[in-house]
Parts: sequence; C-alpha cells; structure tokens
Amino acid sequence: MSKNDELKKLREKVEELEFIKELQQDIIIDFQDITGKDLSKKLLPKTLAKEIETRKRNRLK
Repeated sequence: MSKNDELKKLREKVEELEFIKELQQDIIIDFQDITGKDLSKKLLPKTLAKEIETRKRNRLK
C-alpha cells in the first residue's frame, strides 16, 4: 500500500470520526435542552464541555 493510499484512508477516518463527534455533541445539546440540565460541565472533560458550549452558541445564531 502506498503512502498516498494510507494518507487517504487516514483522512477519511478522521472525517468520519469528526462527524461522529459532532453528532454526539448535537445529541448532548438536545438532551440538555429537553431536560433543562447542563451536566456537560460536571461530567465531561473541560475541553469537550467547552466545545459543546461553543457549538450550542453557534446553533442559536
């Protein structure tokens, strides 16, 4: 397998994982909206909680 093929596969996998992460963040935001509880700050790592807050603000725009 050539390096270009490997890089292409890795890029595709990264894109797939980023999509999954975004979907999970959307689900968390929807869950928080439904329950009215903001548990991400308490239960998730700080970097992930910040990403969710940023995504939530961007969805409101």
